[in-house]
Parts: sequence; structure tokens; C-alpha cells
Amino acid sequence: MMSQGNSKFVFFMGSCLLGLLVGFGCDSKSGSTSGVSDQEHEHFPAHWPESIFRASQRIDGILAAPGTMPVDATSVGATSVGAASVDATSVGSETGTPTLTSVAELADLVGWLPILAADSDLGPEDFSRIDAWSAQWTEPLRKHALGSGALAGNGTLGGFGQVEGLREMAKGLSEICRSEQARIDELQKRYAE
Repeated sequence: MMSQGNSKFVFFMGSCLLGLLVGFGCDSKSGSTSGVSDQEHEHFPAHWPESIFRASQRIDGILAAPGTMPVDATSVGATSVGAASVDATSVGSETGTPTLTSVAELADLVGWLPILAADSDLGPEDFSRIDAWSAQWTEPLRKHALGSGALAGNGTLGGFGQVEGLREMAKGLSEICRSEQARIDELQKRYAE
């Protein structure tokens, strides 16, 4: 049998050991992400947009590149007004057309739309539309970037064949974002007064 003095000693030692484990094992800095940018996390690719608004702008930029036009709609090397908004990392350096990398990025962006929409204050109707667009376009874009796109469209959306439908989706997304930004601006104006 344990004496009362021994049981107090065991309880004291157990409490100390538990305190040390909690104190050293649960360092607040080890699980914290404060001071660490999203790009430093492995699960956030460099092209992860910070908001649904940025994703919409990036999608518009990729689709504005001349190579996204159906092959028979424009001649090779033609330019469009919106092409200037596309940065050099997403387009071919000589032609200004989206590269295979930007088509894959477009697939990622469209696939992430529901996650980005969920992080916003969009209403259920807008969220449902965005979710449906993502479900409709993500897989075909990924297949195009990985498969036939590399052969038929030289790694661009030129061989995609559904560019106009994709542009309609991007136009609808832009309208949702404009409407939401106007709502946010109005709220900020109202609460600033």
C-alpha cells in the first residue's frame, strides 16, 4: 500500500510533468501563422488570389489575351484592347497568348471560386451561380491544359472550343463582383458618416 506521503509525491510529480508537457509542448509560436505570408505555406500556390475580386480580375486578364479567341475568329498575333492587363508571366513572351501555364492557372482559379466566394459576404444566389460555374468549367479547363490543349491549341485556349461560354461566365462573375463592391463601398460610406 502507498502511504499518504508517497501518493502526494506521485501527484506532485505527475502535475509537474503535465505542466512541463503543456508548457513546452504547446508553444504558441509553433502552430501560429502570424507573421507568415500565405505564399510561405506550401498549400497556397503563388497564383492564389486574396479575394473573389482578384480572382475575377485575373480570369478577365487571362481571357483578354489574344490567344483565347477561337482560332477562326482572329488572325494569329492579333491584339485586343484588354490584352494590356495581362502580365508577362502568364502569356507567351512573343505572341501575348496565354501559355499552357496560364490555362492551368485559369483552371485553378475557376476551381477555387467557391472557396473564395465562401470567404466573402455574397448572398446565396450569387454563391450558387459561382459554384455552378466552377463545377461546369474546372474539369474541362484542366483536361484542356493537360491533354488536348497541348496538342490542338499549342497550349493555349485557341483549341478549347468553348471560349465564348467561358467568357460569359467571366462576364457574369465580373458583374457579381462589381455589384458586391458597390454594396461594400456604400456600407463603408454609410458607416464613415
